[in-house]
Parts: sequence; structure tokens; C-alpha cells
Amino acid sequence: MRILHSYRWRRRLIFTAILAAVAGLIALGVHLSTPGNPGNANGPEVPDYSQPKPARFTPAKQRAVRRVLAEFIRTAVARQHVARSWPLAAPSLKAGVTRKEWNRGDLPVVPYPALDKGLGKWDFVQYSYTDTIGLEVFLFPKPGSGYSALTADVELVKSHNGRWLVDYWMPKKFHGPPAVAAKAAKPRKAAGKRRHQPNKAKAASEPMPAVKTSRPSRAYWAVPVGILSLIVLVPIALGIGAWYRNRKAERDYARWRGGT
Repeated sequence: MRILHSYRWRRRLIFTAILAAVAGLIALGVHLSTPGNPGNANGPEVPDYSQPKPARFTPAKQRAVRRVLAEFIRTAVARQHVARSWPLAAPSLKAGVTRKEWNRGDLPVVPYPALDKGLGKWDFVQYSYTDTIGLEVFLFPKPGSGYSALTADVELVKSHNGRWLVDYWMPKKFHGPPAVAAKAAKPRKAAGKRRHQPNKAKAASEPMPAVKTSRPSRAYWAVPVGILSLIVLVPIALGIGAWYRNRKAERDYARWRGGT
């Protein structure tokens, strides 16, 4: 067992044991992992599922959807006569909400002070199936409400009796400045004109400043270069340290043998 008395061989054995342990763990993980189904990358197959087929959004469908959508926005979204929107909502939208809660305004629909103008119209049709329609609608706020114009996603489904019901409603994006009252908008606009007139005169009298072109910074090279330097220099430093310790041990041993 002279190998165990050698510092160099002990270090090599420890390094080999670590590599063997890591390789064993990797092999065990690969062996125990369950391969995915190459035929279905989205997960397990759902039994009795059929992909809905696209259907034409006919003018008759558009008229029926427009009536339901306009009344739903006017009542459920704008929170005006909310009880009238109960028969316009699909069962999935009313799930977990009682009729009493719905009527007092506790419903899963984000409120918005929609202006009663152009309700029931949509920007474009996102998808159209036989019993499902996905739309993107654009709403204007009431003056003085403090809200901006709104884009919302809405889905309507066809019930068993042929009526269209709102199944999904979600605000998507606000557009432009908030709506203010007409009386407040006029003084604000006039004050803005007075405030900007001196600035325009001053800007016209002053010369245009020279535009400075910025050079791309090279600081981003520091991070990868530093990482690569550590990867290269750390093993070299460890090797030099081990070599120095071995040489020192050999000199001490030779000095001890010479003294004896």
C-alpha cells in the first residue's frame, strides 16, 4: 500500500473517485427519467378530444353577437343595471357566483366606465368556430372618468338553445391619455398653449446643439473575458501550487537523507 503514502497518488485517487461518483449520478438520473412522448409534445393526450374546426363568421352571427356584446358591456362592464347581464353570461363565467352576488356587482368581470358609443363592435376577429367566437373590442371611456381608451379580449359561446353568451372578458391594454371633463379640458389646453409659446420663441432663437454620436462601449467584454480567465488561471494556479509543494517536500526529504 505504498500508493496511499504518496500525496500525489492520494490526490489522484480522490479526483478519480469524485469523477466516478458524478458519472454514476448522471447515469442514474438518465436511467430513472421518463422519456416524453414524441408524438405529443404538449403533454398527455385528452380522451375524446376533437380539435374545433374554423367556421365562417356569417352576418347573421355577427348581428346576434353584436346585440349580446353591446348589452353585456352596457350592464356588466359599465356596472349599470348589472342584473340584466345575468342571462347574457355563460355558465363558466358565472361559476361560483350566486345571482344575488352578481346583482350587487360582485361578478368576475373587470369594471370599466364605457361610453355608450359604438358598443358591440370589434376591431378584429381572433378566431371563429362553430360554437365559439373570439373578438378584440375597443372601448372609449366616459368624459371625466380618468380612464383611457381600452382594448379587451372577449369570447362568446353558443348555448344549447342557440343564444350567444359571454364566456370570457379581460382588459388587454389602455391607449392614450385619460379622459377628462370637457370644462377641465379647455382651460388645460389653453394653459398648455400659453406655456409652450415662450419656449417655442426661445427655441427658435437659440442654435441647435451639436449632436454627439456615442461610441459603443467595450465594457461588455469584461465579463466573458473575466470568466474565461478564471477558468484557465484557477487550474494553472492549483497545479503550480501542487508542484511547488511536491518540490519542497522532495528537497526536505533529500536534505533529511543527506543529514542522516
